[in-house]
Amino acid sequence: MSRYSKQRIFLGREADALLRTKRVAVVGLGALGSVIAPWLARAGVGRLTLIDRDLVERSNLQRQLLYTEDDLGQPKADVAVARLARANPEVELRALVADLTSGNARELLSGFDLICDGTDNFEARFLINDVAILTGTPWIYAGAIGAEGVVWPICLPRTPCLRCLIEEPPAFGDVDTCDTAGVLGPAVGVIASWAALEALKILTGKEPGRELVRFNLWDDERQFLHPPKTRCRYCTGRITEFLDARWTMKASELCGLEGVQIRVNPPGRLDLAALQPRLEARSDRPWKRTAMTLTGQEGEWDITVFRDGRALIHGAATPERARSWYTEVVGC
Repeated sequence: MSRYSKQRIFLGREADALLRTKRVAVVGLGALGSVIAPWLARAGVGRLTLIDRDLVERSNLQRQLLYTEDDLGQPKADVAVARLARANPEVELRALVADLTSGNARELLSGFDLICDGTDNFEARFLINDVAILTGTPWIYAGAIGAEGVVWPICLPRTPCLRCLIEEPPAFGDVDTCDTAGVLGPAVGVIASWAALEALKILTGKEPGRELVRFNLWDDERQFLHPPKTRCRYCTGRITEFLDARWTMKASELCGLEGVQIRVNPPGRLDLAALQPRLEARSDRPWKRTAMTLTGQEGEWDITVFRDGRALIHGAATPERARSWYTEVVGC
């Protein structure tokens, strides 16, 4: 029996074969992405690029199905590719351990037939939306929190864009996160599977759902919401202000955790081997180096520096102190 024989019965031979020619990017490999990506890999999408900036943490394991205790501290993208290669070695898989910014979004998201949103923040979603405005690449907006979630296929220019629905990203603190509202694993699974199903429709040439689907799975509610009929000035005028934004360094407090994340734009390529002895001399402690990260301690801080220039500082650090440390040690 063929690997795809059962789905071929449903899709038909031509539609099933079409999947082998498609290129898909999954941005974010947390709760949503770790469900979307396996469905697409097992369906036999020809080329699957998995993009995520984070490392596997113990709190992820309750709902992020690609990871186990053995993967703690490893880049999610690398773990995901290794695991999915064992599930379907026929798919061309590529891992990108990267932070999506205005400086690299065009490059990272070019050349795909579909982009799937597995992110947990609106900054990344508005960047994806700008790429869709610029290139016409279809994408699937998805989000989940608590036991609620949304899925909306966006296929410009036939459909409205994300900014037709939400003109500006919500301000920090205006929307719940998994750190404030929690999240249930099975609810994420339903929402991500719905998104993966819409992805298969687009990839096989079937018209996806036009409505935004909203779920409240705890209270047994499901709504199909009609998107706006009028188009915003951004997609009609091909205005991509998020892609055009330029910034150098941002230091922000970690959501739900004590510490600070530092991000740089455009992403760099640090020489971790050269940086390691400097950090060890400063802290008088050994630091662990991998291909992607340097991890160690300085004072009461637990620090991870990424090859692309990002840094995570866990401990009693303010953004100002973290920025000062980064500038002194790494530069910008």
